[in-house]
Amino acid sequence: MYEPKFLRNLRRRVNQVVARWRPHPARFVYGPQYQFAWPGIPFDEVRGERVLTALASEGLVEGEHIRQPPLASYHAILRVHSDAYIESAQSAATMSQIVATQVSDRDTQRILDLQRSMVGGTMLATDIALSTGNIAINLGGGFHHARATAGRGFCVFNDVAVAIAEQRALGFHGRVLVIDLDMHDGDGTRTIFAADRTVHTLSIHHSNWDDAPAVESTCVALGPDVDDATYLDAVRTHVSVVLRQFRPNLIYFVAGVDGADDDPIGDWSLSEAAMLARDVAVFELCHQLAPAAALVVTLAGGYGPLAWRYWARSFAWLQTGHHRFRPPENDELTLMRARHLARLLHEDELTGRGNDGFGLTLEDVMPAHVGQESRLLGYYSRQGLELALERHGFLDRLRGKGFKEPTLVCDFDDPSRQSIKIFADPARAELLIELVVHRERRVVPGFELLSIDWLLLQNPRERFGDSRPQLPGQRFPGLGLFAELVALLVVACERVGLAGLLVTPSQFHLALQWQRRLRFIDPRAGARLRALHEALGGLPLGGMTTALQAGRVVDRRSGAPIAYEPAPMVLPLSPELQAALDSEGYARAMDEVADDYHYTLLPAP
Repeated sequence: MYEPKFLRNLRRRVNQVVARWRPHPARFVYGPQYQFAWPGIPFDEVRGERVLTALASEGLVEGEHIRQPPLASYHAILRVHSDAYIESAQSAATMSQIVATQVSDRDTQRILDLQRSMVGGTMLATDIALSTGNIAINLGGGFHHARATAGRGFCVFNDVAVAIAEQRALGFHGRVLVIDLDMHDGDGTRTIFAADRTVHTLSIHHSNWDDAPAVESTCVALGPDVDDATYLDAVRTHVSVVLRQFRPNLIYFVAGVDGADDDPIGDWSLSEAAMLARDVAVFELCHQLAPAAALVVTLAGGYGPLAWRYWARSFAWLQTGHHRFRPPENDELTLMRARHLARLLHEDELTGRGNDGFGLTLEDVMPAHVGQESRLLGYYSRQGLELALERHGFLDRLRGKGFKEPTLVCDFDDPSRQSIKIFADPARAELLIELVVHRERRVVPGFELLSIDWLLLQNPRERFGDSRPQLPGQRFPGLGLFAELVALLVVACERVGLAGLLVTPSQFHLALQWQRRLRFIDPRAGARLRALHEALGGLPLGGMTTALQAGRVVDRRSGAPIAYEPAPMVLPLSPELQAALDSEGYARAMDEVADDYHYTLLPAP
């Protein structure tokens, strides 16, 4: 449901004020080491960060409520997993079997570090829940398929089992309940505790991965085509029965959201409302039937770029007790984070124009000094730009993708063509990012814009495949950092005082990508692209480009083949430019010329 911007901002401001007067029951565990893209898996590497940013925008989480996880020691992991298995997991061959896709030795080490971090996160969350009485949420973990002697289903180490074993070693002897509502069976956890009467595992899932008996378990396989009512009834019934009968002292809620209808891996179709109602039911039942029990939450499964929204809604309800939270769109969320971090960066740090303590700078003494450093957009020094990229976590995102020493190379000398390149390492053999920009005053009279003349984001260590087709102009697949870079450019415009972003996409697929954020200056160009997209709408992006290049898109009336024609697009940032490029007037202008563009797609030969 669309919410006007002024209402959205007002609602957030009210929530922030109210939040100051209401204690928040949850504490969070998250660290930048959680950022890792699974090879071949649609896993959102920053889903935990998205959750925290969305909650922080509403005043629902503060910095002191977030703890960074330690790396779980192998000493702790060995309490659950066998020495032989841990040794075998160091090999790429074993890891490839666990994650069901081919990985390299380097990826193997990254996956081990990631999972050890998230295991450490669940261990820390357990400490927090037991020592403070707060609900502790690890924004990772939930590796419920990992067994003592084997891993599978992307799960190497069973974080919940390791955390329980750690508490046992510390002297905790209470009853433990694991409520596992990931769409996939929590078979690994059930198997590890199959003979332990002090740990009850409840798993409500699609189908059983293992039918081996366990002395304390409830295993509920709902099968395919589960509707909201059936699912919620099963959750409320079984969770309440187990809580009453088992009377736990410590509860783990494995809150997978891969049963949602937009999940690219799960094959259930549960609604957004049902996912929230499920979590509310679990939190309320735990509070009512086991009020003295410590509660730990882990995320588990949930794939694609929108999975984070389900957890954000649930944790917002947990922090507020109401349903008024509306998660922002991904692009808005990325920009919110960039703007928040930008406020932490001082102008002196970014420009290198700081006061040296004597009240004068080199520019004050010698304004025309020939050795004066050129700056990006007349503002950012090279050091200031690198600092901004570090503070925003952009370079850490590259490190998380395996590029351990991203190296910045800048050329700011020519104001009409200022360039930034980021290489994988100081040897500069692998180019990751290239950006060429300049200040533009002519395209939209009366306004100065940041013109993006060239933008390249590529991962030279990845290869094209059926799910990642090669598009025109590409040598390698993308980096997956497009939205983050655009957000940083928007922040740069705002800091420098530019009215907006300007781009002229050279290819059809690039225009589609930019169209999510920008619009054509000429409404006719917008109407034309819309007609092309409608004619090609049934094809994947790679197929659209191929069909267009092959001349299969033709004018319905003349039969003439249609080609993509580049045209300038703008993202208005200043209120004045937004008023000049009125969105409602633009939409009307597009509709007025829509009849000039009627295209159809010819069948493939």
